[in-house]
Amino acid sequence: MNISRKNRGLATSAVIAALYVALTCSQNAIFPGSASMAIQFRVSEALCVLALFTPSAIPGLTVGCFIANIASFNAMDMIFGTFATLLAAVTTYLLRKM
Repeated sequence: MNISRKNRGLATSAVIAALYVALTCSQNAIFPGSASMAIQFRVSEALCVLALFTPSAIPGLTVGCFIANIASFNAMDMIFGTFATLLAAVTTYLLRKM
């Protein structure tokens, strides 16, 4: 089966987004509030390192962060938290050659 590059990138992004959401939700289940309070520590942010290997990680991380932030019911977190993850992923991708 021949999978196009576009479909492979889309599938990679979807898997990364699902991993981000799963890690964030499981962290909130084990340590309530640690990933959704004013000061956050998210294990799932370690997935930003995947942007070193594939640009498909950037939309995956951004969508995953937005979906995970929906559970916080905080518009500021949905907007600025997602933007911070996007910025971190893009910066990681751009600095991969250094």
